[in-house]
Amino acid sequence: MWLVLPRAAGAQSVHPLYDADLDRACGLMLSMDLEGARRIIDNWIWRSPGRPDGYFYRAVLYSWRIFLLPEEDEPGLLRDEFEKAIRDCRIRAEKISARRETAFEGTLYLGAIYGQEALLALIDRKYLIMAPLAKQAWLNVSKVLEMDPQFYDGYFGKGIYLYFTDLLPTAIKLLAQAYGFEGDRQQGLADLRLAGEKGLYSRDASRLMLLNIYALIERPDSAVRELGRELYARYPDDPLIHWRYGDILLRMKDYAAAEKIFSEVAERLERGFPYYRNRMFTAHSMAYRLGVCDWNMGKSREAMARFDSILAAEKISPDWVEPFVYLEQGKIYLSRNDRGKARQAWEKTLDCPDYFGSREEAKRLLDMIGGR
Repeated sequence: MWLVLPRAAGAQSVHPLYDADLDRACGLMLSMDLEGARRIIDNWIWRSPGRPDGYFYRAVLYSWRIFLLPEEDEPGLLRDEFEKAIRDCRIRAEKISARRETAFEGTLYLGAIYGQEALLALIDRKYLIMAPLAKQAWLNVSKVLEMDPQFYDGYFGKGIYLYFTDLLPTAIKLLAQAYGFEGDRQQGLADLRLAGEKGLYSRDASRLMLLNIYALIERPDSAVRELGRELYARYPDDPLIHWRYGDILLRMKDYAAAEKIFSEVAERLERGFPYYRNRMFTAHSMAYRLGVCDWNMGKSREAMARFDSILAAEKISPDWVEPFVYLEQGKIYLSRNDRGKARQAWEKTLDCPDYFGSREEAKRLLDMIGGR
């Protein structure tokens, strides 16, 4: 939901929909000057109260602020303000979409606002709510690209729907198909790259989405690594970019470089750097990543100390960290030829809820040493 931040592309900024103030506000959001972004957006809405643009970016700002809250904090008023901005944008977008001279802009922001709501529902795993919202977003994005196939920002939304629909669980994918849209993983990636290269507003948003995808799902390469480096250099205080750049390095097995990034994130968490204590990552998830780096750089003692410190916590957050700590501890024990402790560690993984295939990996490792 935080990935719909536009960023204008210099030479193409003469497009009729481009507004320098909104562009600056979006840059401030990525730079984590959220108060500065709010002031610009509020002033823009005051000057243009009948247009949907400002209300859409207000919704984006509130969704970003909600996601940056610590896990234990309830969004409360922020959620109310987000939902109000969604309604305000939709009302204005519907109104201007009915007029021929403003149909393109209205359709564009209808697609954007439905997409914002659908993405929130997807993150919350509210699939029955997500499906009709995604359908409306898809219809409006398709209309935008029919009106102007060279409006490359439209490929940002199209790419998101194609890619993530293809990754939905089978039952949910069938639900999406019943609503009239199907996924295409490779085409989705291609559309996101196109928006990242040629988009008027969505260049950095598309690149950031690609960074997330390659940090979690696809296999990163040198081009993705360079993408992460560029985004981190441009927005050094953005916790999402900072963290995901480290994950790219970790997946590429550049453990020394990844350790440097994760150490920076952990240090900022410890000293309360603005927005680093949020729902995205915790001190435990960073300590786990640092332990993985230590272990793969031959520093098993340091790795074990990090893993032990996590397990000593009264509450481990997020929940997926605990089973993966046991997996890594078992590998360290096995490297010391202590099969008994390795078996115990992997059995503890099986006692935990399954996250991202953790139980299957534990079973595989147990089978490798002769089972339970």
